[in-house]
Amino acid sequence: MVRMADDDLPPGLVDPDAPDADAQRELASYLLGRGIPVDELRAARAEGSIAHFVADAALWPDPSRATVAELAERAGIDVELARRARRMIGIADPGDEARCRAREVEFFAAFAAGVALFGEELTLQFARVIGTSAAAISEAATNLFAAQVATELAARGATDSELGLTARDAMVAFEAVTAATDVALRLQFELAQTRLNGEIAVDELMYAIGFVDVVGSTIMAGELTGPEVATALRDFDRIVAEAAAQHDVRLVKLIGDGAMLAARDIEPLADAVTDAVDAVSHHVVLKAAKAGITFGAVAAHDGDYFGQVVNLAARASSAAIPGEVLLDAGAAARLHGRTEPGGDYDLKGFAEPVSLYRLVPREA
Repeated sequence: MVRMADDDLPPGLVDPDAPDADAQRELASYLLGRGIPVDELRAARAEGSIAHFVADAALWPDPSRATVAELAERAGIDVELARRARRMIGIADPGDEARCRAREVEFFAAFAAGVALFGEELTLQFARVIGTSAAAISEAATNLFAAQVATELAARGATDSELGLTARDAMVAFEAVTAATDVALRLQFELAQTRLNGEIAVDELMYAIGFVDVVGSTIMAGELTGPEVATALRDFDRIVAEAAAQHDVRLVKLIGDGAMLAARDIEPLADAVTDAVDAVSHHVVLKAAKAGITFGAVAAHDGDYFGQVVNLAARASSAAIPGEVLLDAGAAARLHGRTEPGGDYDLKGFAEPVSLYRLVPREA
């Protein structure tokens, strides 16, 4: 641990008689070195809330602020469009106050380049996708720290300064997160291009769609504690993600106790869904899952898929019994020898009964 003498720090930042004096010195030195003003640190130290500066110090080495208008001018973009772009990534408009981070000019410049290529509305739409994805990553990382680290520190009575130092060390991982995200994005972009298979018009594509749902999740939530439910559902997320990756299938989204998968070919999707349902059946808490699979034309929008084919896959999963995988006629026709008639079902949103088929296990 780096230790500084009290004389090396401005007064009011360290209580030399406190049990955590060393932690106070190290944290104050770190924050001063990151450009946090002394007066702000003194006020926070008096309130016992100095740790809240850690995220800002780690995320923004340049602490300077600017107005939206100033950054828009530097990026060569209309100020009102810049405000809209900022809102699309989920950040409130600060008006004329200098509250924007200096690095936001990079976002505005990238946005301007997108507008030049795709037009304003499509680029705004894509900005919203970036914003929601970034929010999910950030919330997941923050919750991980809060649940696994901060809770333990609070339980043993860690001081604000000790918590701040731990948060500082955790924030060092932020650079690793950005690097990992960059690599993951490049790999996923490569896969997305492969899925298109050279097709230019992508408003409507032929896709196999699958929904996998945990059975009895409501009962499970009533019988277990919140942390136990969260752990079980994390296991479900992992099971589905691994099954999808194993068969080169896209995990489109996780929906609480369910998941949506997609693939251009039916065989790998059926294998991924089967593996996921089977793995859940062996889980000590989750017990069972069920699924629905369809094949047909879907509309691609913002990284998701829509249309009657998607709706039918979700309804088929709802109609299935534990351990069962139901398919529509389009999917069953492409899985020769792997299906059997399952009967006609009255499904919500469908005026007439729908004939569904049951996926049978592959012979060993």
